Amino acid sequence: NGHTLLLFQRCNKPRTWTEHENINFAVEAIIAMYETRLAESHPTRGQVHYKVGDLIGFISQCREFAALVYDQTINAYVPRDKAWLQEKIVAHMRRKLGNEVYSYTNYEIVEGFQGGRRNNRGL
Repeated sequence: NGHTLLLFQRCNKPRTWTEHENINFAVEAIIAMYETRLAESHPTRGQVHYKVGDLIGFISQCREFAALVYDQTINAYVPRDKAWLQEKIVAHMRRKLGNEVYSYTNYEIVEGFQGGRRNNRGL
């Protein structure tokens, strides 16, 4: 669970990357990226509702989404794909929301936005 680089390309936009202390911060950044996109597409709403499955779909729709996660045991970065990131997001949301999340595709998340944006470390 070491230093993590996220590498992604949404649709026809340029490829980009972000740097995070660990995978947990990287997962939070992915969630924030999705919530920012929702807020921008619904600027008049104070709250945005979404399901974890929608967030998973956001990653699937990206042309590229991968991570390089530093592994101290081998002293190297290990590449991780979309499916691995999606599993980490589901696990993160289960921890965050408690054991009541049994089916991530049916659980609704409600996020409030102040000023229509969320601080997400530049994403």
